[in-house]
Amino acid sequence: MDLSDSSYDFLCSEVSDTLVLSEDEAFNSISVSEMKSVSSGSEKGDMKMKGETHSDASEDGNAYESDHTGDMGFVTETNYDSKVQPVPYRVNKGKKRDLMTMLSENPNLVLTEFPAQFKLKDDIKEVAKNHITRYLPAKSLFKCRQVSKEWNIWLSSPFFAHMQSQHFKKTSGFFQNSKSLAATRFISLEDPAYGVPYPSLGFLPEHVSVKSSCNGLLLCQSGLYDDEYYVCNPANMQWIKLPPSTSYHGANPKMVLAFEPSPLNFEPRYQVICLFSVSYPDVAPVRHFDIYDSITKSWSVSDMICVDLESEVKGDGIFVNGVCYWETNGGELLAYDLKNDIYSVQKLPFSEGSALSNIDGELCFVTAAYDHATKSCVLDVYGDGVMSLKKTITVPVVHIEDGEFVECTVVGNSCDDVVGLVVKGSQWQKRLYLYHHRERNVQGLGVFSHSKKLVPYVNSLVSINA
Repeated sequence: MDLSDSSYDFLCSEVSDTLVLSEDEAFNSISVSEMKSVSSGSEKGDMKMKGETHSDASEDGNAYESDHTGDMGFVTETNYDSKVQPVPYRVNKGKKRDLMTMLSENPNLVLTEFPAQFKLKDDIKEVAKNHITRYLPAKSLFKCRQVSKEWNIWLSSPFFAHMQSQHFKKTSGFFQNSKSLAATRFISLEDPAYGVPYPSLGFLPEHVSVKSSCNGLLLCQSGLYDDEYYVCNPANMQWIKLPPSTSYHGANPKMVLAFEPSPLNFEPRYQVICLFSVSYPDVAPVRHFDIYDSITKSWSVSDMICVDLESEVKGDGIFVNGVCYWETNGGELLAYDLKNDIYSVQKLPFSEGSALSNIDGELCFVTAAYDHATKSCVLDVYGDGVMSLKKTITVPVVHIEDGEFVECTVVGNSCDDVVGLVVKGSQWQKRLYLYHHRERNVQGLGVFSHSKKLVPYVNSLVSINA
């Protein structure tokens, strides 16, 4: 059993809910040597993971990341008394983690060889059904429904769909808009696991272009009428056509889809925010926020207006932590807080091919430039609220020839796991690279063409017709 750091932590958290220590093992029956062994193993594992966070290079050498914020040191100190103190929580936690160490280091370990102090509260099938499946993408879950009748009923229930939408939030691929192609297409990060029944969104009543994406839902604009919009989930082919707004948004409105799955709301609540401009004589264009709410099923224009932008908004924005963000052509960032109905404007580092992206749960501004000396793309990540330089990421590029002109473009993403990068050479060949910043590795998705826009997507079961 080969477990990565992320998989190890995930299994520790999930299996810990299914393990208990026997009554005799809860307190004094655990020896000092056992506590030393368990604590030492746990601390070593923790120190290894903490150390990797501040490393300058990944083990496989695929990508390099330097931190501009400085390393934070830590001191690990363990004291053992001659007598074991009754601290069941600490012992229990260490024992659970020690079991996962045994599983990862001994792939041939069988159940009968488990120490007597370990017990399983549930059958392993129940553990998988109740604790593991919620973290799987929609395509994999459709396959899991064939396991048994019981699994089919459970995985197709609205309650499970609601729960899966809260736990699975990984980037699964990108929808590609193109004027040259007859329909939208889907670029999957991993075909066996991620996918949708109709990559062209053929279940919708007309041809559309994807404007925005958020936690499994897509916002699409009609290819025939500028003021017609659809919200859909490509995984379960559910969709709804939004009613028309009383405000004219223009031919190319700047849209954001806002959706945060909540355990308190069984019926998902999503909002569509449209930023549109109104021109007045002898006055700079005034920006308005037109908001559609799925609860009221209607549009309403906010009383808050924006008069501080000095340049035009580049395109559609992204939604991160309750706030909508747009980048302008003049190096400005417009932020609109949905809940408090306020906005702010701040300066951004000026760069071509840049984009806003969610990294480690924080909005960041990512710029890209090709370095001919190292044959790699250098990504500078700005954040910490004031958009100061946080770190630099070096992504190796393999298809560029010496002396070739190279253009790098960052793909914005509201998910906090992947940074997308489109690399185009002078031969007009485009390749999509993904930097997984938690694992610090690079994934190449091959050559693609005729790209107008790439929109990230999460393979979720969220139901908009609940």
